[in-house]
Amino acid sequence: MSVFKIGISSAVYLEDGAVIITPLPDSDLRALSRRISRVKTLDGGVVVTDSGYAHGDRDFIINIESSKTMWDALLAIHEVTTLVYISTDEGVFSACWDKLRDVGDVISMKFIIKGKISE
Repeated sequence: MSVFKIGISSAVYLEDGAVIITPLPDSDLRALSRRISRVKTLDGGVVVTDSGYAHGDRDFIINIESSKTMWDALLAIHEVTTLVYISTDEGVFSACWDKLRDVGDVISMKFIIKGKISE
């Protein structure tokens, strides 16, 4: 993974409601899936339906190096807002913050993507 920055900001105004972070290599931002269903048929076969792709099916798992300053900034956003904007090298996404944890020297965040709002 190339080194790039990620911006996270609150969807509502907060004086300190935005951070810029550098993800660790074990972050998971590129997991994609399609809306596929499979139904077994009486003749022993299956019917597969592919309903396409949507950014809303994605989750972002972002890991960064831990520091008290960064933890405090992320916690302040996490506690106050339900919707955040995440800016990556792919574009800007709206997301709900699912998990935030600080374990050892890594802060880990999981976001449920609502949709892509720009390129």
